[in-house]
Amino acid sequence: MDSFYNKIEAARLLDSIIAERVEAASSPQMYEMDSEATERFGLTILKEDTDTISKLVQRNDAGEAEEATIAIQGIISGCLLPPFELKSNRPDEIRRLAHIRQSVTITGLGSKSFESIVENCRRTHTMFSRYTPNAKLHPLPEFLGKYKSANASGVNEYTTITASARFFTPAKQAAGFSIVDVNPELDPRGVLGKVDGTKWMHTNDNEVGYYMFMPHDDEEKYKLTTPIIFQTGDIVELQASMLSIPSKGNYTAKLILRSIVLLDGHLTTDATTARTLAAEATPSLPAPRRLKRRNPYDRYIRQQPLSRIDQASVEDIDEAELGPEVEIEAQFDCQMGEQQMDDF
Repeated sequence: MDSFYNKIEAARLLDSIIAERVEAASSPQMYEMDSEATERFGLTILKEDTDTISKLVQRNDAGEAEEATIAIQGIISGCLLPPFELKSNRPDEIRRLAHIRQSVTITGLGSKSFESIVENCRRTHTMFSRYTPNAKLHPLPEFLGKYKSANASGVNEYTTITASARFFTPAKQAAGFSIVDVNPELDPRGVLGKVDGTKWMHTNDNEVGYYMFMPHDDEEKYKLTTPIIFQTGDIVELQASMLSIPSKGNYTAKLILRSIVLLDGHLTTDATTARTLAAEATPSLPAPRRLKRRNPYDRYIRQQPLSRIDQASVEDIDEAELGPEVEIEAQFDCQMGEQQMDDF
């Protein structure tokens, strides 16, 4: 986000959008993820049978536990979404594709509401500490980071939140999931088809939903879309689940991306338009003056090789037109011809 992007207006608009989304929400919102919301939505931590992964779950109307997803609003500061590109056909590059993740990083650019979301992320993260062996949960959430933005007065630093999802699941971990085909819109060049399908599976647990918010007076509506529409500077809402997994002898909590909704993208469009107009208005620089150079052999170059001039033409051409060099060479050729006749 450069100087053409209105960061102050983006933060103000984000605060307004978060207030609207939270007021109308019927599902967990990270903005209000306090102890009261935890009780209201029946949120708790559940350890899976493997005894290595813990998940944030909620109780449905039937009292059954299901994976909880939490809404998080913010401004995109970076994203890695399909379609993916293959840098080369080398085996190590293809192996890298098997581990590729979709990810979206959001920030608030100074939004007070977003800072409240960050604090609640930290609070939710600590819930997992009691469900990890020997309390080995890494103290700093790996999904929190920093975004630096330069301006006229210096550099501002903002907190970021990243949610990601792996595109493939190892075959040995795919039990209980449904295998699904990769949508051609996500892989138009067939790049992901190079991944070994016997070792890596694309399952329903790897799927991410992409939507556009279509506001109406009477109700909220969402339209399915493709991931290519999402750009840095867009205001979005992420739906993410939360779990802790083993990592280098400890445990770390992750936000797993489940869906992304475009809420407002007009500031990104305005910045693109302003950037284009500025480029068109920039006066073109005059062509630089280049020094001339002279070829010392130009005066000796013949326009037509002498071998193409027949004997009659040589006799007809005035010696002044040929110049002394042509005359000498013509006499030499004639003498050589006479000598060859004598030898014959």
